Amino acid sequence: MSATILATPEALAVLAGCTALGVLADLLLSRAVAARARASGSSTLAHLARALRWAPTAIGVLAGLWIFERMLRLEPATLRTLDRIWQALAIVVVTALAARISGRLVRALTQREDVPLPSGTIFVNLTRAVMWLVGGLSLLATLGVSVAPLVTALGVGGLAVGLALQPTLENVFSGVQLLASRQIKPGDFIRLETGEEGTVLDVTWRNTLVQQPTNDVAIVPNAVLARATVVNFSTEGEFVLIVPVSVASAGDPDAIERVALEVAREVIEQCDGAVPDSEPTVRFADLTPPAAVINVGLRCVSYPDRIGVRHEFVRRLAKRFAEEGIQAPPVPYAVPRKR
Repeated sequence: MSATILATPEALAVLAGCTALGVLADLLLSRAVAARARASGSSTLAHLARALRWAPTAIGVLAGLWIFERMLRLEPATLRTLDRIWQALAIVVVTALAARISGRLVRALTQREDVPLPSGTIFVNLTRAVMWLVGGLSLLATLGVSVAPLVTALGVGGLAVGLALQPTLENVFSGVQLLASRQIKPGDFIRLETGEEGTVLDVTWRNTLVQQPTNDVAIVPNAVLARATVVNFSTEGEFVLIVPVSVASAGDPDAIERVALEVAREVIEQCDGAVPDSEPTVRFADLTPPAAVINVGLRCVSYPDRIGVRHEFVRRLAKRFAEEGIQAPPVPYAVPRKR
């Protein structure tokens, strides 16, 4: 006992020294990786820098605890108990670090444009779940719990659990299928068969979050989205906007076409939402005197940009029609019926 008491100050000093070295290594490593990420502009290194935060400190504390218990000169039975506790702590720390680092790397990898992998929180969560599952099994084995009977029991009870969690599992696998098939991904602008449309924010375990143009967020279950008819306006990037315009059929068709093309070219040249250097189209679609209908096609950078492009085109076209004397089709006057 006296030897243990005498060794305690030295052991505490070693523990404090290992912790200080871990904090110093943590600070230097985080700064080095963050500086390298800023210099190279790599998002992967940026995620890695955030994931490695506090990792050297935790390793330093674990190393200090291991040396601390060795310097105390304890009884073999006590030492074995402390070793088991230290191993359990080490497994928990390593599992937490592995789950955080792997989750950050998966998020960074799926967000890169040059990697053909779908992005979404669901893949990050699945990666972390696998890490914690492996770490949990290792922890149970370290604590002396037999893993084989537990795995067998989980296999037998898996059917009942699967039936009980069938809606949840359906949403999970539907979300994985949607992302793996690249039908949708975060950032896509979609329209549901119910008429709702918006930008996909994220795909989680159960739901897909869709931000509507009004900034409201629609929460759609993954299983419902997988079965529904969805229009994805972001698959090809550019969007062709068709604007129907009604004019008086008695007007000069050449003048109508010329003015519509001139206005459309002005919009393409000056509006940010239009595709630069693209050529608009003007096609006569209908002739039912006293009205004629033309369809004007303009290429937009994306589907949401159509709103600004349509606004500019209609506003400028109305002004030019007034200047050129091009009239709209006359509105028939309805004589009110006497009661």
